[in-house]
Amino acid sequence: MNTSVDQSLNPDGTGTHRPFPTWFNASTFTHRIAIDVLKHGPISRVALARRFNLTQGAVSRITNDLTHRGVIEAKGLLPATKVDRRETGEESDGVTPSRPRPRAGRPQEALVIRHDARTFIGINLHGGTALAIAVDLACRPVGKPHREEIRHREPGPVTAVLTRLVRSCMAEIGKAGLPEPSGLGISLGGRAVGNRVITYAPFLQWSEHVDLASSMEEACGLPCLVFNDLDALALYEGWFGAGIGLDRFVLVTIGSGVGYSLTEHGMPVSSPDEGYGLIGHQLVDPDGPTCYLGHRGCAQCLTTGSLVEQYSRRIGRAATIDQFICDLDQDMPQANTLLNLTGFRLGVLVAAVANVAVPEKILIGGETSYLMKRCGESIRKGIDSYRHSQMAEVRLQIIDDDWNQWAQAPAARAIAAYLMAPAGV
Repeated sequence: MNTSVDQSLNPDGTGTHRPFPTWFNASTFTHRIAIDVLKHGPISRVALARRFNLTQGAVSRITNDLTHRGVIEAKGLLPATKVDRRETGEESDGVTPSRPRPRAGRPQEALVIRHDARTFIGINLHGGTALAIAVDLACRPVGKPHREEIRHREPGPVTAVLTRLVRSCMAEIGKAGLPEPSGLGISLGGRAVGNRVITYAPFLQWSEHVDLASSMEEACGLPCLVFNDLDALALYEGWFGAGIGLDRFVLVTIGSGVGYSLTEHGMPVSSPDEGYGLIGHQLVDPDGPTCYLGHRGCAQCLTTGSLVEQYSRRIGRAATIDQFICDLDQDMPQANTLLNLTGFRLGVLVAAVANVAVPEKILIGGETSYLMKRCGESIRKGIDSYRHSQMAEVRLQIIDDDWNQWAQAPAARAIAAYLMAPAGV
């Protein structure tokens, strides 16, 4: 097997397109309803009819077809008093409890996805490590995650590492008695053209374009797609996490870098510039530290490396991120001051994103995002300093950073491709 550089690339860097399989080929509404049941189930046919502005007869025909295909199933009945805000069109503010409304007629069947009908594998490449996990159709882990160090970064050795991880995940799927995987998703920091050919991956340091998807398909026999890791995580949040039910939200990650992804109607907005750091050098503090490109006070000051450098200067000796966190736990003034300043700077960045993208919600994730839960007031001050006083409050949620979810995320994108209508892949 030749796993080096694909020699059949087009001038724009793309390789020969191999369509990722879809589960079935039906009307657009059939695919959309299957996805809605996946995201929002258990859900009733009445709710689906209202959400899609279809007659109950049309929804019954579609759901019967999906049941026949083995995509969805009925799992008991929904209580007659169950309130579904997606069905009524109401939104909760997260504080005031919703008032149950009795539903006319008999209880409705609860439709859910057949989560055990298909399996997928997701792999995330982060730094010098690859993490793989098998998931079911609801993107829930099957078995344990598998991890392997990437010691040699040439395309061939990397493909060999990923292949071993795929086989370990397939063994987990076999132990669980579930179907063999329907697809493989891989994510990494960088750019993958056509969800197949890696054209930019800083940590891998590949000097030429590499058709990783084709190499993995040849090695593993599984359909494969390759994604930018941030966009994959954004889709995961939109389909299975904190972004469910939102028409437009933004995911900002802070850690070794600063990431940004805008999601509309459950799908990350695609751009030729994704993977290159869209807001990593946005100005957040004109008096802030200078980044590696010479910018003063850009968003790079939110990264882990910059935090360590700033804290080392404040205490007059070399420090680590663990030392910074330890000093925060000990309530050291220098650590608290830097944390609150970082929170304010993050708030300025959030305000810029809110003013331009106008999302319903902004999610903050990444390796050090949990630290921002300690300085919520400072973040709000940063937001308010660049928002008109009459503007609506920015909805903000700091999500937990779990590396397993970074591996589940490319599997989620593979699931999305598998369930979407062929024209939408």
